[in-house]
Amino acid sequence: MNITVIGHVCIDNNISENTTYTSAGSPAMFMTKVYKNFPEVKINIIAPYGKDFLPYCKDINIYPKKPIGDWTLIYENKSKGNIRTQKALNRQSAKSIPIDKEFKTIIASSDVIFFAPITPDFSIDYVENFITLAKKDSVKILIPQGYYRNFDKDDNVIQRDFIEAEKLIPLFDFVIVSDQDHKDINNIAKSWAGKTNVIITMGDKGAMHLYRSNSIFAPVDPVKPEDVVDSVGSGDIFSAAFGYKFFLTKNIKQSLEFANNIARQCLFYPSNNLQFTLPN
Repeated sequence: MNITVIGHVCIDNNISENTTYTSAGSPAMFMTKVYKNFPEVKINIIAPYGKDFLPYCKDINIYPKKPIGDWTLIYENKSKGNIRTQKALNRQSAKSIPIDKEFKTIIASSDVIFFAPITPDFSIDYVENFITLAKKDSVKILIPQGYYRNFDKDDNVIQRDFIEAEKLIPLFDFVIVSDQDHKDINNIAKSWAGKTNVIITMGDKGAMHLYRSNSIFAPVDPVKPEDVVDSVGSGDIFSAAFGYKFFLTKNIKQSLEFANNIARQCLFYPSNNLQFTLPN
């Protein structure tokens, strides 16, 4: 299975429930960590990065093959329970990669495509241009968290309206959002559900799938807050597991339950040392 994540990579400075560390971050990197433990998966990342990210490139497939500058996007994350505060630095380094011949080849050979920006630096035209290159039977998943982020004068992440949604949502088979992405995400998701499949992750409550007037709820056994080692990247881990399982089964309920299972297991480990067992 060929999987591609388009968007960003970053360097994370994390202060989480019971651990503090610096590591490579972003949905692309969390998905890479997950997929290393899945059978017969090749994952490609298409993202801008700088020379300071080279120590994290050793075991990943990233395009372009060389840094585009000196610096990489940095996120400073403080997490406690379901509450996270963030700063974003080096944002000038987060611009999109030109869609050249090799970019097109990667997309055209992908079975699952995630578009997962963590800043709103990808135009509608850019997304339309690369998504039209995908195979008809590929699974195309949007994780739009970056479109919900703006930044104040002190580099703090503040809420932004996803003004591109009307044109971007219909381009994808699934949109996966967190109930933390926007204060009104439930109503927003319901409006999208007339155009595509929408999944809302809800932390220790589980996940909800919406499509037109139909819904599927997949609960999860909650983990006691004092037992959570690290919740950073949980949504990305869920998304990776869901995309993998759905490509194989085309069964939404099974895929939600599988994704809940994997994401829950990872809560007991720091995100730079994820461990889990694949369910039968």
